[in-house]
Amino acid sequence: MMDLYYAIVGTTTDTNVGLARFMGVILAFIIVIGTLFWAIG
Repeated sequence: MMDLYYAIVGTTTDTNVGLARFMGVILAFIIVIGTLFWAIG
């Protein structure tokens, strides 16, 4: 799981930028899944 985190964040030093990018990926994932369910339903 941490390997995925490091792959997305890309660094362990700048936690603010990394965390913002990580949250952005999660948010984008939620939007894509939500759109798919909305289109199907």
